[in-house]
Amino acid sequence: MIFLVTLLLCVNVYIAYQCYVHARRKGYPERLYLGLGLVPYFNLVVWVYLLFLPNMEKYRVGTKTPL
Repeated sequence: MIFLVTLLLCVNVYIAYQCYVHARRKGYPERLYLGLGLVPYFNLVVWVYLLFLPNMEKYRVGTKTPL
């Protein structure tokens, strides 16, 4: 039983880390998505949501966007 709990905890932390990485890569607030990724039963939804969000890097103020 301890092994199962440890495994679930490790998977939860890994998914939270992936949420952090994808949020940082795409330009979204890292702490917010890391916190949302740490919530059990909600972290997979956040992770999939981040996979389909567009990059915010090209929408930042002061950068040129191609037409």
